[in-house]
Amino acid sequence: MRLKISNMSVPYTKKGQSFEEFVKHWVEIHSEIAIKILGLRSYVTNPIDREKYPDSPIDGFSELWFDSIEDVEKAFSSQLGIKACNYIPNFAEKIAVTYIAEIKKH
Repeated sequence: MRLKISNMSVPYTKKGQSFEEFVKHWVEIHSEIAIKILGLRSYVTNPIDREKYPDSPIDGFSELWFDSIEDVEKAFSSQLGIKACNYIPNFAEKIAVTYIAEIKKH
């Protein structure tokens, strides 16, 4: 069994910004910074499908996968990690962050 750690983030669209603008910044600009973070194993953006779920209370979530919590701490204290975090206000009103562990049995 291999354990991985994910920084699970839920960003929310800025007031006055369209959902399309939010997704464009998140996927085309912010993620291009984030994918270069040292120790990052996988980066996944999951925007909500607003056509099917127009009343969703969240706009999407991201998964940043690392091998350990120590790798997460190193990543977000690095210059690139700080740059990625500092970019968030350019496309998100706020962001909720938690850490999860993936436990695969198959």
